Amino acid sequence: MTDRDLIEIVAALKHDLGKYSSWMSANLSEEEWDGPLSDTLVDALCRDLLRTRTRRDGTPESAWEVWDRLREELPLPLPAPELEAVEAAVEVLRGAEPALREDREALSALRPTLRAAQREVRGELLRLHRRLLRIQEQSGR
Repeated sequence: MTDRDLIEIVAALKHDLGKYSSWMSANLSEEEWDGPLSDTLVDALCRDLLRTRTRRDGTPESAWEVWDRLREELPLPLPAPELEAVEAAVEVLRGAEPALREDREALSALRPTLRAAQREVRGELLRLHRRLLRIQEQSGR
């Protein structure tokens, strides 16, 4: 895998996973995250995490499915600590699937954990992409 290949995969992860796994919920007020669980937050989390992207055939792709698809292109072990952090955060999101689908009480309790994982995914991918671009720029490639 070339440096350019890695940058392209990370850019796709940053866009498809980092951006869209918190697209709706990131813009909600603090009250939505801290107060009684609202339909607005449930809808936003389900949209962000269960329907992160839409496949060409029109079926939804969850956040963890986006990760799994793009991770297949990465070498093992993962070539950056940021990707390891993203993988751990995605596993937190994946673990919340039953609550997202059918358990509002559990989902309410998971709010802080989900929000932290969403922020971790977004932040780590952004940092990694910027770091890789700086390295590329410094090496003149």
